Amino acid sequence: MIATLEEALFAAPVDPLLLLSILRHGQEGRHIILTDPSFQRNGQGAVNQWLAARDPLVRDAAEEALDRSLNSYNSTTTLAQFRVAARTQSHWAGTPPELTPEDAARVLALPLLLVLEDRQADKHFLRCVLPQPRRDELRAALERGWIRAEHGGGLGNMKKYVENLQDEPAERMRVWVLFDSDARQPAQPSRDSQDLKTTCASAVLPHHQLQRRSIENYLPPQALYRWAGQRRGVPGTRFLRMVQAFVALKPATERHHVDMKERFENDHIAELFREERFNIEQVWLQNDGQGPELDTIAQGIFERM
Repeated sequence: MIATLEEALFAAPVDPLLLLSILRHGQEGRHIILTDPSFQRNGQGAVNQWLAARDPLVRDAAEEALDRSLNSYNSTTTLAQFRVAARTQSHWAGTPPELTPEDAARVLALPLLLVLEDRQADKHFLRCVLPQPRRDELRAALERGWIRAEHGGGLGNMKKYVENLQDEPAERMRVWVLFDSDARQPAQPSRDSQDLKTTCASAVLPHHQLQRRSIENYLPPQALYRWAGQRRGVPGTRFLRMVQAFVALKPATERHHVDMKERFENDHIAELFREERFNIEQVWLQNDGQGPELDTIAQGIFERM
């Protein structure tokens, strides 16, 4: 996120520890922390005077945070931003929102919440399919706690969650939603999926509705062939024929919209997205025509960071 601190904050009776807690995110590289007007090390503004009153070690760390943020600003992809002002109540509906220092610190401390239908399966799906370098960046952010996967518990429950976010403005700023289309034909999502998409759009909440039926439909043919090759004897031959029959389907109109669990008689086929158990190569995903949609998913996540 990009948080811009108004200069008046540094002349107001604001707890120094509160401002330092905000600046710390810039030093870590988690968020971009700017000042208005822009910080200059040799300036004479309120920010410089405030820094001069701090302990040298604290001052050096704060200046590093501001310098690092300024350097990162031109290359960031995030669209999530707000201003921090010396006010008594936050204006959440502003463009951008204008928050109190207390609310700003709370928002910046929250992880980005990826609200998913199935926390485990969908998290491993994202960790597996995002293009580089976003794939490694997502893994690192999950490990550091900067991103957290949340279990949505199905389309109906996710719709209720999104509706209730109107009462949770801080959390609302830190949410991105992913869900199946459940489409049995191209561009024809189920009613429940479309209702959730409409609810997200009405709430101006960033989201992505999968173009294919479910995450299982993003398993590329090469992965299924490799999976079949791990079986031996009669079961292996039978499974290979199932894969061959699946690959023979027309991709856009049939293969992308079949019930994969039913087709392969396996309710846990999404386990193939677990990298530590099975390696799905990025080139397979590209060969399967997934590149543009996976780019869109990655862009949506990191624009929310």
